[in-house]
Parts: sequence; C-alpha cells; structure tokens
Amino acid sequence: MVALDLTISMLAVIVVVVSLGLWSGIEGVLQVPWYFIFGDSLVDNGNNNQLQSLARADYLPYGIDFPGGPFGRFSNGKTTVDAIDYPYTRNNTGL
Repeated sequence: MVALDLTISMLAVIVVVVSLGLWSGIEGVLQVPWYFIFGDSLVDNGNNNQLQSLARADYLPYGIDFPGGPFGRFSNGKTTVDAIDYPYTRNNTGL
C-alpha cells in the first residue's frame, strides 16, 4: 500500500514538472540571445594553416565546392552545433 502511494505521488510530481516545463516554453520569448560553446572538433573544425601540424586541410579535396579552393577548414558545411541550434535560430538569423 505504501509503495503504491509513493508511486502515485512520484508520478504526480513528474507530471507537474513536465507540464510546467512545457508551459514555460509556449511563449517562445528569447531568454538567452546568444551562447558560447567551447569544445573539440565537433564545435570548431577551424583553420589550422598557421600551426605546425600533420593534420592539414589546405589541399584538395578539402574546399572543393568553396570559391577559391581549399582554405584550411575541415568542413565545408555546418558543424554539429549548427544542427542542434537550428530550431532556435532559424527565425532569428535566416539560417
């Protein structure tokens, strides 16, 4: 009997917390205008042309579809963070 009461109580708490979380996002007001992400190559696959490294991206096939050819980035497209951020910025930045 006690276990059943505890289960029902926990279920009620979970429902309330989830409902409040969904309700707070309905307005869609931008609460944090921008954010900074520090990390590895999933978030910054940047330019390393000025570094002494064996990992280089300044030759073909890198940059094959970029005007002017290879420019040192390991990606010609969007990073993982761009894909995650898309639902939040598509209306604000035109991405």
